[in-house]
Amino acid sequence: MSKIQSVALFADCGVTPHQAIYRQAGASVAKHGARLICVARKGEWPRAIIDSAFAQGGAITVMCGPESAGLNVPQGVVLERYEDEASAARAAVEAARAVIGLPAGIDTVGMLYGAWREAGGAQSQRPLGLLNRDRAYEVVRGFVGDIAAAGRGNVDAVIQFSDSFEDLWTRLTRLV
Repeated sequence: MSKIQSVALFADCGVTPHQAIYRQAGASVAKHGARLICVARKGEWPRAIIDSAFAQGGAITVMCGPESAGLNVPQGVVLERYEDEASAARAAVEAARAVIGLPAGIDTVGMLYGAWREAGGAQSQRPLGLLNRDRAYEVVRGFVGDIAAAGRGNVDAVIQFSDSFEDLWTRLTRLV
């Protein structure tokens, strides 16, 4: 089984109802020894993820557009600036070996999909994992199972769903 060296986590920034899930994800990525890559949006960064990864000694990169250029991230966190948020999101996917979508709002999910597609989507050889906690990605799961699988065949080699972050990590590790 391969090791995931770097992972792009897509999540809402600022205070969200998913803080506990985000903290667990950040700590888990750091414990697995992978570089954590996140995208700052609208002047905020995913604090719960980054703080928990940082507390575990994780390596962290935050990608941002001009709205987030003045971020005050913790010392030791790498901050990379891009011309816009879409470019930052695409760069996050391109820098990662795997991509994970945490429960989030529709704008974050849209950004995740656009960045993954722009970086090559299924042809990029970067598996996509969606944390389906509290059925956050149930509609996407249905679409993938009913529509995408009919046209592509086995989509399990590209997209994985799980209710548990650790299970999702294990599934993605098998694909890298």
